[in-house]
Amino acid sequence: MITTDAVTMNTDQVSGAIGARAAQDLRDPGPASRIVEPAAPMAHRGAPSDVTPPRSLDEGPLLGRVTSVSAGRLLVTLTDDEAVQRATVSSLVALPAGDGFLMGVIDALAYSETSDRVTAQLMPVGAFHPAPEVGGTFRVGAADQPRIHAGCYLVEGEDLRRLMTCIADDVSHEERLVLGRYGGRDGAEVIANGNRMFQRHLAILGNSGAGKSWAVALLLERAARLRNASLIVLDLHGEYGPLAGGGIATRLRVGGPSDLDKGACDDLIYLPYWLFEIEELALILLNADDPHAADQRLWLTQRIEAMKRGRLAGAGNYELASTATVDSPLPYRIEDLVAAAERDDVAVIVVQPSGKVVPGPYSGKLRSLINRIEARCADPRYTFIFRPPMESYDPDWLPLMALMLLDAGGKTPGIKTIDLSELPTALVPLVTGLIARLTYDIQFWTEADKRTPVCIVCDEAHVYLRETEDGSPVYDWAMRRFETIAKEGRKYGVCLAVVSQRPSELNRTVLSQCNNFMILRLSNDPDHEAIVQLVPGAFAGVADLLPTLDVGEAVVIGDAVPLPVRIKLDKATHGPDSRTIPYWSLWANQPTSPEAISLGASALRAQSRTLARAEMTAKSAEAAAATD
Repeated sequence: MITTDAVTMNTDQVSGAIGARAAQDLRDPGPASRIVEPAAPMAHRGAPSDVTPPRSLDEGPLLGRVTSVSAGRLLVTLTDDEAVQRATVSSLVALPAGDGFLMGVIDALAYSETSDRVTAQLMPVGAFHPAPEVGGTFRVGAADQPRIHAGCYLVEGEDLRRLMTCIADDVSHEERLVLGRYGGRDGAEVIANGNRMFQRHLAILGNSGAGKSWAVALLLERAARLRNASLIVLDLHGEYGPLAGGGIATRLRVGGPSDLDKGACDDLIYLPYWLFEIEELALILLNADDPHAADQRLWLTQRIEAMKRGRLAGAGNYELASTATVDSPLPYRIEDLVAAAERDDVAVIVVQPSGKVVPGPYSGKLRSLINRIEARCADPRYTFIFRPPMESYDPDWLPLMALMLLDAGGKTPGIKTIDLSELPTALVPLVTGLIARLTYDIQFWTEADKRTPVCIVCDEAHVYLRETEDGSPVYDWAMRRFETIAKEGRKYGVCLAVVSQRPSELNRTVLSQCNNFMILRLSNDPDHEAIVQLVPGAFAGVADLLPTLDVGEAVVIGDAVPLPVRIKLDKATHGPDSRTIPYWSLWANQPTSPEAISLGASALRAQSRTLARAEMTAKSAEAAAATD
């Protein structure tokens, strides 16, 4: 369970007397009347706070006394009707324990007719240890548990707001990431540690319409304030286009049939076949059921490696030619590959000295491969792979491509949104996996002290990062690429932000590596169970709260905000194009547009909105000319 206004950690400015009550008799039922005089604040790493430190944690309203203690749950019997009225599910409480306080949240309330008392069940979330004079620290987990009959004190209102403001002062100015406010518009700011938010991967989870895209837009907007922010958004629905209009991001898209005659453009991404590793190329060129598949793969490996080395040697680059492999990203011509296959498919060997003619090692085995290569080259869906612009064959093209993806701090925003909305769904895992692999490989080979860290935002991740049992080789391959980043990317400055409405369908390995979770409303049981398995054990009760969250509300858990925090996210200035459609109102007020329907049908036929608009514009011009 989570507190409505929440708490995080590491307090440097809390009153020095915050733990005085802990030394008293914990069974004393009398309320404390002492008000702590603020001590001189310690020096802070963050911006100084002008907020008066809160009262001692045991000076809040006394709710009741501890009657049962276990490792993961505590039971508190409430004292009177006033306590019953104050206590609510998700309230934050403090209980004296050892030399400090065990912090917890109420996750259940129950009335017993037998005793005529109300009992609160608490979920421990951490421990606060006051310093001898001023300040103190918060830690997840607790070495000390409260005694039976220890007091349970409510932390609320102004005390909670002041406490959270003091806690935020522990985050240095350059690390601050403002997410929203506790308890609504007038609450204290929620300050997360920006470094910790991205260092060990992030997951943003929530039902459709809960506000995930707005949460992503908020993070991008906050990151855009940093001079060298570098993020790549895999935008499956093209909904982050407005951020480019706001100067927050650079919009890119994968080249399609409508771009064949454009050549290299600043906003077009091509992933030419020669960039592919042999395993990737085999996914789209080989048929596993073909009886000659093993021979065809061996032929591809030998021939492509020979072509890459031959091109380097022909240019006089013998040193690089000697180290090149089949997976080295070096240009070669697909036409030359097909021509070589045609020759080897009919090649024969003359045995000496007998002169006997026998079939070559690949004779009669490559025809189906040739047919598949030609089919892929002719398929407009694969334009960005097999029909790249002529510039892509230049040795300097790959560094330019890398800069298009990873350059930050220059004239264009370092945040890149890659529009994949016109890409066939079947190709999404292939493209996203290639972009992820290329990003990781470039970061791997970049000098460590000159790397700019990059975050790959995996929007609608359940489409291509799903836990699948169907054995699809493309899905399996894509997941392995993202799993590598999840497990190893931190070393090379590559992190993932996984965004999905179905956490129960996501790859377990990737999600298990996420140390921060921003969870919006989730309303079905499988997803609740997935959350319980993902979040740290002390916070497993968070799943019970998720169906009650409003649109734009989220629970934040993890290294950046170590306590479970229920907040109202700030609204991004430039939001995504993902508004919830008002069906009833539109049915009542907006007539059908025949022109829009025709345009949609044309786009479907052309597999391109750009071509469809051009076609309609041309027809309109012809009609106008005929009328004149």
